[in-house]
Amino acid sequence: MSYRDEWMELVTKYLDIFRNDHCGYWLRAIAHDDGGWLVWEDDEEHLLGQEPNADVAKSSWERRVPLPLGWYYLDTVAASKAYDIGVLQWGENWYEEGDSDDFDVVIQLALLGEVRYN
Repeated sequence: MSYRDEWMELVTKYLDIFRNDHCGYWLRAIAHDDGGWLVWEDDEEHLLGQEPNADVAKSSWERRVPLPLGWYYLDTVAASKAYDIGVLQWGENWYEEGDSDDFDVVIQLALLGEVRYN
């Protein structure tokens, strides 16, 4: 399995990426299917299950249409974009040599277009 394949699996299949030392301190996993995750940019004001626009977001996610503000697809498209950002930032071996901070940065750049959280 290539490093890209490992990355895609890590991001789209497992909860590990949502640990607090990865991106879990700002990104909340809400739902999962074979394509990846429905995620919400945590505003630290809402408890689990009380995310704003959750019903609309879940319905939109199921239909694969645009999501409400603060909601994202962490799917194969976003994971691939994040991986490519890592290659551009740190080179071909970024995933092999990177750490949870690097994983967090590429996911922020892929989903948010900027690094908002440190």
